[in-house]
Amino acid sequence: MSNRFATRIGLPSADERPADAFDIVAFHEPAVGALARTKGSLYLLAQLTGGSSGLARAAREALDALEHDYYYDLSAGVTISLARALAGANRRLYHGRRRLGIPRRAGVSVVAVVVRGHEAHAAKLGPASAVIVRDGRMYEVPPPPPATEEDPRVRHRRVAASLGEALEVQPYTWQGSLAVGDGIGLVSRHLAHVVGIEELKAAIGSMRPSQAVAHLQQVFSIRGGAGSDGLMVVQVTELASTATTHHLEPVKPAEPFAGLPDQSPVPLADAIGRGLHRAGDAAESTKSAFGRGVLTLITWILAFVPRRRAAYPRTIPRTSEREHGRRRRLGMLGMLALAGILAVGSTVAAIPTVRPTDAIPRATVARTSIAEAVEILAAVEERVDGAGLVDRDPERALDLLADAHVAVARAADAGVSGAELAPLSGRIERRLDALYGVNRVGAAPVVVDLAAALDDIEPTDMVAASDGSLWVLDSSRGRVIRTDPADGSASVILRAGQALASGEVPGDPWLMATAATDVVVIDRQRSAWRIDLAERVPRRMPLAGVDRISSSTTLIGALQHRPPLEIFNLYLVDGATGEIGRWTPPAVIPVTYPDPALPFLTETPDLDPRDARDLRVDVNAWLLHADTVTRVDFGSPRDQADYSLDAPPDGAIRPDLDYRLLDGATVGDRDFLYVLDAANARIIAFQRADGAFVRQWLAATDDPAAPDLSDVRGLAVASVSDGPPVAFLLTAEGVLRLVLE
Repeated sequence: MSNRFATRIGLPSADERPADAFDIVAFHEPAVGALARTKGSLYLLAQLTGGSSGLARAAREALDALEHDYYYDLSAGVTISLARALAGANRRLYHGRRRLGIPRRAGVSVVAVVVRGHEAHAAKLGPASAVIVRDGRMYEVPPPPPATEEDPRVRHRRVAASLGEALEVQPYTWQGSLAVGDGIGLVSRHLAHVVGIEELKAAIGSMRPSQAVAHLQQVFSIRGGAGSDGLMVVQVTELASTATTHHLEPVKPAEPFAGLPDQSPVPLADAIGRGLHRAGDAAESTKSAFGRGVLTLITWILAFVPRRRAAYPRTIPRTSEREHGRRRRLGMLGMLALAGILAVGSTVAAIPTVRPTDAIPRATVARTSIAEAVEILAAVEERVDGAGLVDRDPERALDLLADAHVAVARAADAGVSGAELAPLSGRIERRLDALYGVNRVGAAPVVVDLAAALDDIEPTDMVAASDGSLWVLDSSRGRVIRTDPADGSASVILRAGQALASGEVPGDPWLMATAATDVVVIDRQRSAWRIDLAERVPRRMPLAGVDRISSSTTLIGALQHRPPLEIFNLYLVDGATGEIGRWTPPAVIPVTYPDPALPFLTETPDLDPRDARDLRVDVNAWLLHADTVTRVDFGSPRDQADYSLDAPPDGAIRPDLDYRLLDGATVGDRDFLYVLDAANARIIAFQRADGAFVRQWLAATDDPAAPDLSDVRGLAVASVSDGPPVAFLLTAEGVLRLVLE
C-alpha cells in the first residue's frame, strides 16, 4: 500500500449559482515539494451574510491575506500558523471596514482546512462549517464549543460571529488524521440547512467531488434556496506505488585462486594442515567445556550460601506524598472550621443582651425620647403669621432640630427599629434641607444611552460645544463620540488606530477642549486634531511644543479669542511642573499655533496647580481644588483670603468635601459656578462674583428612580435667560438630564 495521499477537488459552477450569492471559495496546492511537505494544501470558504459586491471584494482581500500570512509564517506548527493567519485577516478587515465600504450589518464567516500528509487541520470563525464523511458518518470540525465557553460571564475570551466584528478574536481550531476515501466538505451553514444533513452526507460520501457539488447545487435550487451557497468538496485518494522496470543483481568478486590446483604440490602439506586445524578445534572445545564446568560448580556452591530475601517497595513514593498532602489539607480545613465556629460563638456570647430588669427603663427612655422629638418638631413646624420657625428664626430652628436629632438617636439606642423611626427622621431631614438650602432631585431621564448605542464603552470626560452637542471621550477603545441630547444620537468621530480620509492615523485620545466652532483633541502620540462642529472631520492642527507636554497632564481649556472671530486660545496645566501655558493663534482660519505656549501665571498661587481637579476658562481662569477654587484674573492668581468658595452650611453633618468637576452658567442676570462634590454625591451652586454658597442638590432618598450622583464623570450646565438651568451629567451608562430647580 502506498503511503502518499492525493486530493480531488469539486468546485461549484458559476453559471448555476443564484444572482444574490456572493460566497467565495479558494484553494492553493503548492507545486514545490518542500512547501507541500511543511505547509500542505490550503482550502478556504468565506460565507457572506447581507452580501454585496463590495463585501465580496473585501472578503477576497481577506482570503488573499490569510493565504499569504499562512505560507509565510514558518515559526510554528500548522494549526498555530493557521489560527494566526485567520486572526490577522480579521484585524485587516476590522481596521478597513470603512475603507472597503462594508455595511454595518454585513458579516463574513471563514473556515480554512489544511491537508498535509495524513493529517488535516481546521480553523474557523463564524457559522461556516467544515465536515468530514468517513464510513457513512459525518463529523463537523472544529466541533461545536462546550457550554462553558459560551458563558457570557467569560470575558477574557472574545469569540466573534463575523470576521472584522472585534479587534482581537480567538478562532476555533482542530487537527486530526485522515484515511483513504475520506470526503471533506467546506459548506455554508445556510446551504446545509436548505439541502439537509442527510443529503449532504450522502452526496459527499458516495459521489465524486464534482458530481457531489453539482448534485447539491441542484437540490439547493429545487428547494428554493437563495443567498449564501458556498460549497467545496475534497476527496482523499491514494497514490499508486512506483513500478520497478528491472531487478538489480549483486556484483560477485573475482576468484583469486581460479586455475590453481586443488592440492598442494608439497607432500603431506595438506594432511598436516588438516591435523593442525582439528587440534585447534579440539582445544577450543575443551576450553569451553572447562569454563562451563567451573561456572556450574560456582553456581552450585552459591546455592547453599544464606542470603536475605529481596525487599520490594510496598507503596509508590509519589502516591504516598499526594496522600500525605491531602490529609494535611483536610486537617487544616478542619482546624479552620473549628476556629470559625469558636469565633462565631464568642461573638454571639459577647453581644450585649437586655436583661429583664432593664426592659422597662429602656422602654421608658425610648418613649420619652420620641415624645421629646415630636414636641420639638411641633414647635419648629408651628406657623405664626403664615411662617414656620425655619423662616422666622433659622438659628433657633437649627438648635431645636439638632436636639430632635439627638432624641431620635437616643430612641434608636434604646431599641426602637429604624423603620419605626423613619417618618420622624424624614420630617427632621426635610426641615434641615430647608435650612441648608438643599433641593432633593427625583428621576433624571437618560437623554443619550451610550451603553446601548456602543459596545465596550468607558467614558472619562465630556465637553459641551457651542451648537448644543456634547462630546465624550471614551478610554476603552480610544474614541471621541459626538452626542446630541435633543435626539439621543451618538456617533464616533475619531477612533484610535483607524485611518482618516486624509490617510493619517490618530493615536489614543488624551485631552479634549472646545471653543468657538471647533473641538480640539490631543492624542497620546502628541498630535493635535481640530474637529469642526459642522463638518465633523478630524484634521491635524499644528501646535508648537505639544511634544513637551507631561504625560501626567489632565487639564486643558479653550477660550474664544476676540469674538466674533472663530479662533481661540488654548490653556493647559502641566501635570509635572504645575505651569499653565497659553497658546495664542494668529488671526487666520483654520486655527493653527505656530508659536510655543507662553507662561500664563504672573506669580505663584497659594495652592499648587498640580493638585487641581478641573480647569474652567471664561473671562477668568478657575482652578478647582478639593474644597475651593483658585481664581486667576488675567494671569494674576488671587489669594485665598481674597477669593475662595464658602463652605456649605451643613458642615456639621457633611464635614468631608471632595470637589471633582467645575462648570459655570448664567441664569438671568446672575453668574454661578456649579461644583460636583463626590464625597457627598451632590451638586453645589456658588456666586461667581464672591464665591458665596447659593444652593445644593442631592438625590431623593425615598425615590428609587433618583440619579446616582456618586459616579459622575462629566458636568455641563447650560445658561438660560429665565427659569431653572439644566445640567447634563456623564455617567458610565450615558448622559443624564437634570433640572436644577
